[in-house]
Parts: sequence; C-alpha cells; structure tokens
Amino acid sequence: MNVVLFKLILMRIKYLFIIFFLASSSVSAQMFSVRGGTGEPRIASNTFFRIGYAPAEFIYKGQRSPIVDLSRLDFSSQILLVGLESPGLNASLAFANNLSGADDERYLQLAIDYTNRISFVRTRRIQLGVPVSLITSVTSVRNETNNNEFNQSVFKVGGGVFSSIRLGNKIGLGLEALPSYGFANSSGGLFGGTNWGAEGKGRINFLNLFPGRTLSIGYDYKFSSFDVDGEELDYDLSYHLITIGISL
Repeated sequence: MNVVLFKLILMRIKYLFIIFFLASSSVSAQMFSVRGGTGEPRIASNTFFRIGYAPAEFIYKGQRSPIVDLSRLDFSSQILLVGLESPGLNASLAFANNLSGADDERYLQLAIDYTNRISFVRTRRIQLGVPVSLITSVTSVRNETNNNEFNQSVFKVGGGVFSSIRLGNKIGLGLEALPSYGFANSSGGLFGGTNWGAEGKGRINFLNLFPGRTLSIGYDYKFSSFDVDGEELDYDLSYHLITIGISL
C-alpha cells in the first residue's frame, strides 16, 4: 500500500469516528423498543459494534492477455470485518491478510455510509419504507508476488427497500435491499470510472438479552463492480458476510 493511500485511510478513519459518535449521540430514529419494569417505554440501543467473517471473491472482468494475466489481482479468500452500525450512519473496516488466513493477497476496504430511511408503513410492530444512502469507500488490493496494485475511492448513492418487524418484546427482525451507483477514481487522481453495486442485509436482534445490551446476528451480501477507464482495473468484488453485534 503506498504512502498516499495509507495517509488517506488514516485521515478518513479519524474523521469517521468523530462524525460517527457525534451523529450516534443525537440519532432519534429507533427501529425497536421494549418496555421497562415500570411500564414506561425504554428505548433499546440501536448502535452496535460488529465483527464479521466472509468468504470473498475479487474477479477480473476485462479482456485477458498474457501480459494482463501476469499482473492480475484476482483472489478468493476469507476476510474479516469490524464496524460500527447505527440507524443512520455505518462504518466498517474489512481486510484480508495473514490474520484472516490469506496467502499472498492483501485486501483493505474502509466504507462509510449515511442512510435516511423513509417509512411508508409505521406501526408499533412493523415498518416498511425506502432507504436513501450516500456511500463512500476506499478499496486497496495488492499481491505480494507482483508489483501491481488496485487503489480506488468510490462515492455513490443508493436507494431500495427496507422492513423491520418486532416479534413480542424480545426479538426484532430487519431486512434491507439497496442497489447503488456512483463514481470511482484512483486515490489521489482526477479521472476514473464508475462503480455500481447491490447490498442486502438481514438482522435478528435479541433485545435486552443481557442487562442493557442487545445481541444482533447479521447477514450481509455485497456486490461491487468497478468499471474504470481502460480495462486493467475492471474488477468485481462480492462476499457473503456473517456478523455478530453487541449494542453500545
């Protein structure tokens, strides 16, 4: 990873955590609530720290040639993820290296998204509506056996559908599907290409399973397709992610 990209990632991480904690402290939107012993409603925390594991694929989709094949960065590997998730703002850091069991490939992605969910159906038990998201990410891929690198910054918008259901006072379910489209460019560059993607999320929240804490089991599917100027950096990234989260 070059020095410019490393500094860019560190800068985004710093501002990410400042923005995240300022935003999460003022977020009033909540997906689920439970009742305390006095009968008064008590809001269950919807800000989670998450860790996850995923088998991932990074596949070249351009024209093949003997020269291109020497520097391709395809991989099929396991990735680890740590992140913070709230109703409005999400942040995650995903990586593949020796710690995750990768061989020669090195993958790193910092992603931040802000989502506004507009409910068309809103009752005590069910919500249904449209999420609108602004998404930014930095993705870096390299291989220890060659000198080629993939470093792309992405900014895109997305819109889809979401639903949440509360089953009694102890279990909440959440589903979301979000296609997105935007721009990609080499880190530090002025020109690039496009990126389109699709994400699907499922959550099972066990409300107040521990005193003052909610346990969340999550599944995420992510597909991200880079179409950069030329074909050398045209890759598709996809993974199926399983996460465990604990409310903060």
